[in-house]
Amino acid sequence: MDDNVVANFHLAMTNLVFSSVAKKKIAKDIWDAFIKLYEVKSLHTKIFLKRKLYTLRMGESTSVTDHINQLNTLFAQLSAVDFNIVENERAELLLQSLPDSYDQLIINITNNNIDGNLHFEDVAGAILEEESRRKNKDNRLENSKQEKALTMMRESSSGSQNHGRSKS
Repeated sequence: MDDNVVANFHLAMTNLVFSSVAKKKIAKDIWDAFIKLYEVKSLHTKIFLKRKLYTLRMGESTSVTDHINQLNTLFAQLSAVDFNIVENERAELLLQSLPDSYDQLIINITNNNIDGNLHFEDVAGAILEEESRRKNKDNRLENSKQEKALTMMRESSSGSQNHGRSKS
């Protein structure tokens, strides 16, 4: 059985990877070598992920859901390299990563927080509600503009029909 697994590993590897495990004859040894190669919990990896997390900023055109997913991915990657971020800090990182247009919401959330402990899920929910409110407002404004334009077109076309006829 182990020979089949080793053979399958060898078939699936590129030459560059194969050279790293060529002398290993047991599947577990090959697997452990893969872990050392690709799941490195190095200082470099931690610093790279931390920099990415602490400099992350949501763009105005980015959806809140996509941004929260990106943050959760970074949290999971950092957790995998033994760097865990506490709940309160996760919520704070989410708030600080929002664009300036969310400043009023940030003020409201922080001012209404009595115990000083923010919870990521609560903050994420409030931000998602705000995004939904903004989209609804934009839709209402767009519908209002379309109604005005339609009314003006109707008035314009009915007025031009009357002007084209001469009164005799």
